[in-house]
Amino acid sequence: MASEQKPRLCVMAKAENGYGFHLHGEKGKSGQFIRKVEPGSPAEATGLCAGDRVVAVNGVNVEKETHHQVVQRIKAVDNETRLLVVDHETHESLRSLRLTATEEMAVLRVVPPSSSSPPGSPSPPPSSVPSSPSKKRENGSVSKQPVALSNQVQKPTRRSPSKAAKKEALAQAEAQAQAQSQAQAQVDPSELVPRLCHLMRSDAGYGFNLHSDRSRPGQYIRSLDPGSAADHAGLRTQDRLIEVNGVNIEGMRHAEVVAFIKKGGDETWLLVVDQETDEHFKRSGVVPTVNHLRDYDGPSISNGSHNPQINGSSTTQSFRSTHSDLSSQGNSTQLAG
Repeated sequence: MASEQKPRLCVMAKAENGYGFHLHGEKGKSGQFIRKVEPGSPAEATGLCAGDRVVAVNGVNVEKETHHQVVQRIKAVDNETRLLVVDHETHESLRSLRLTATEEMAVLRVVPPSSSSPPGSPSPPPSSVPSSPSKKRENGSVSKQPVALSNQVQKPTRRSPSKAAKKEALAQAEAQAQAQSQAQAQVDPSELVPRLCHLMRSDAGYGFNLHSDRSRPGQYIRSLDPGSAADHAGLRTQDRLIEVNGVNIEGMRHAEVVAFIKKGGDETWLLVVDQETDEHFKRSGVVPTVNHLRDYDGPSISNGSHNPQINGSSTTQSFRSTHSDLSSQGNSTQLAG
């Protein structure tokens, strides 16, 4: 791939006025785009441009995620963010080759908090790219600048990739696939275990958003309120919920799970798995339980099948929801009271 058609990895530290970029998505169209970049901002210093398509946030591909999910991923790391972006030309070039942009392909642009590098300063060569920083579990804000929506995206003129560009891109893709397979082989299966999160409800509630989507089975943690009971308990976005207070809820409807959590009173025990652990257990054909925990420190659990009955609708009706998105696409409930 020609150097001018490489993805760009923009690593920026949040300034007093935020990162200085506006993210937007178009209704009915996939992808999240940079609508505007503030002059003199950290975003401008990294070379972020209006019209750039956001491919990944902090090492996670977000091309199929909603605007809200992408914003939450940016917020999930405090005071810094790592955006993998492509301009229109690079996006079309990669798509014609059926390739997905990755950080290994990218030209790196880093601006530390004390950096005074001008926006036009050259980026370091790919050979000097450091290893990707480890993911943080902290929560923070994206920017004091509004995340606005717009129908206009600046797009450069399309240009077909050269044969040399195709050859280089394919070689990079093969190297990436080999590196990924080696990394997966090094994962210790004993590390892939569920997590038991004990939440004590505060005046503001538990502070997490439970979501279900018709495109995939299960109940998922969609977002967390910074500093909430859920945040302190170690709950993470994208976790899949397996058990509530020792009872497997995988066969329950969204409203039933919400009501069952509320039924626990001022505290609840949630058994969850992250995406990698979930895939590991599914490949093994095993349902995660508290028996897979190294050190179980929860309430006493009786053996046998649990099938809690939830009568009527008053339980879910009385559950205060500060954010609800109940549509044909799925259900989402903020556990805030």
